[in-house]
Amino acid sequence: MIFNYIQFKNYRPYYGTQEINFNTEKQSPGPFKANITLVGGKNGHGKTSLINAVFICLYGRRMFSKEEYDQFKSDAINRNFYREGGRESSIELSFSDRTGQYVIEITFRENDKGEVQEIRRIFVVAGDLLREATTSDEEFNAFIDQRIPIDVAPFFIFDAEKIKDLVGEHDSSKTVEAIQKIVSLELYNQLHSDLSQIKYTTELNLSKSVKDKDLEKLIAELEACANELESLKAKERPDDLKIEYLNEEKNRLNQERRRKLANSSVTKGQIHRRVGELENELDKLNKAIESFDKALPKLILKPLVMELQKAIRKEQTYLSNLNRSQALFAPFDKFITDMLSKQVNPPLSLEQKNQLTESGRETWSRINKVQEIKVEPMNVLHVNDLSHNELQGILNWSPNNNFNIADLITKRARVEAELKTLHEQINDAPEVIDTHEEDEQIAKISEELGALYTTRKSRNETLRKLQDQHVRLSRVLTESRQKRQNLGPVEDKINLMTKLIGATREFINRVTVLKAERLKVEIENIIIQLFRKKDLHRVEFSPEEFVLRIYDDADVEINLSSRSEGEKQLIALAMIWALTKVAGTNFPFVIDTPLARLDSDHKSNLVNRFFTNLSDQVIILSTDTEITKDFFEEITPFVQKSYLLEYNDEIKSTEIVEGYFFE
Repeated sequence: MIFNYIQFKNYRPYYGTQEINFNTEKQSPGPFKANITLVGGKNGHGKTSLINAVFICLYGRRMFSKEEYDQFKSDAINRNFYREGGRESSIELSFSDRTGQYVIEITFRENDKGEVQEIRRIFVVAGDLLREATTSDEEFNAFIDQRIPIDVAPFFIFDAEKIKDLVGEHDSSKTVEAIQKIVSLELYNQLHSDLSQIKYTTELNLSKSVKDKDLEKLIAELEACANELESLKAKERPDDLKIEYLNEEKNRLNQERRRKLANSSVTKGQIHRRVGELENELDKLNKAIESFDKALPKLILKPLVMELQKAIRKEQTYLSNLNRSQALFAPFDKFITDMLSKQVNPPLSLEQKNQLTESGRETWSRINKVQEIKVEPMNVLHVNDLSHNELQGILNWSPNNNFNIADLITKRARVEAELKTLHEQINDAPEVIDTHEEDEQIAKISEELGALYTTRKSRNETLRKLQDQHVRLSRVLTESRQKRQNLGPVEDKINLMTKLIGATREFINRVTVLKAERLKVEIENIIIQLFRKKDLHRVEFSPEEFVLRIYDDADVEINLSSRSEGEKQLIALAMIWALTKVAGTNFPFVIDTPLARLDSDHKSNLVNRFFTNLSDQVIILSTDTEITKDFFEEITPFVQKSYLLEYNDEIKSTEIVEGYFFE
């Protein structure tokens, strides 16, 4: 699946008709795959509106809370267009897959009551024509979820600074279910469940139809076992829903706890640590500025020495050309000198001798095919008065020119200002952040979850025993009927279903282990490619829990939540890349601000190893401070098209133009 284009008509910041073409089918002239569409824009210029527009087209209200979606609708019409009397805006998203090309159109229209209504339509592209496909909401949702299911969409369309939260929540039930769906395990489990249900239903129907007195007791036991199985399975769903609810509440409390820690004033301990870091930085800056003083005399002498070097080289060139010219015409000079020294009568005048010398020189050059070197006379002031070592010393002299004293002084002023502010904040800073209430609620939920998991484990054990008993009774019943030569097509079906269910379970177990092992290998390889550090030594991916664990070089498990924001972002991206490789999917990726928290080495690794191999289509939304001029030049060979979101202060709207900040 690939996106072809997205078009806005007076939608939010986009005034008039604005379009981004994602699929130009650019042919790369070199060894690079041009799979990246780069969209640049400063903060507040429309990047978030663009990525939310993709979600709105594909998933509508399902992707957002009611409050968020109502806000999107109320702000859907561009304000400048609204002041001009316009009351309608739209988004149009085109995509293609193996079944054809489609266009989704979302129109927001304000009615007479001032309410904004949403109209959703989908078209099938047939040549140059669009044919509207009439679908209900359920059919449309199923159509989209067959391509990118809603619960896996955040793995392919995301804000890179928020995707790091995946590392802290990688063991949550929603994340595990989404990962299993991406690698198709959920589909296999559903197949096994459906087959089991068909078998149970067939056996129940068979038991009801058989009235042989010799088998009544066995049939009654089989019915009782099947009914108990159904009763226990009916209890699974409420408990699963409660577990899901409690996990969501636990995640919400954890997020609230993290938000409180992030939004609260920093503690005194944090301020003291920051003060120590800044004081060390200030000490280094002062030493660097002091070293500049020692280099100052050389910097002052630099222009004078460079002028002297230039003069010496010019004199050397003159003497070299003069020597070459004299060497070329040495035989002629000897000949003409000897000839003119002879006595002739009448004697030749000086002018006649000069004329003979010049004419003879030209004739000698032509006969011997010698190109005369024109040497302009000049005064030699330095070369003849200096030794060889003195000349080489002057020519090789070069001052250390690596100092940027203005930057150093600016950095020192910034560090000193921050130190002053921190010293002022120390007295007002709290000792610790109070998360006691959230911690108590999380502990209570964890205890309740533990009880539910214990109950579920006990019930699963009972289910397993009942299933074994059901299989045994079914086998005995079948054997009894075989003895009475009463087997028919229904019994054959049950036997076949039993074998098929067993084969399916074995297949699921093996595929689960295989997928987990492949994920482990892929994540490990990708982390080695993306990370500069070597302390992420070993990766494990549990086939039972489908949870990522990373160990250091001492084989101690690393607490992923404690890693830096940039490292968590890279680990999350590594998981996503590994999932796409294991699943064999080729979804389009839309990534907002992917490089903001990374240093230059990790940025380069992402550009050259991650984005270029992630998918056939990667759409990157970036600011000018994130993908700088240097990284823009590095990423350019992989870019099939670039756009810039330019904000017009006069009309308070954004225009989409081709190009990027530095083009």
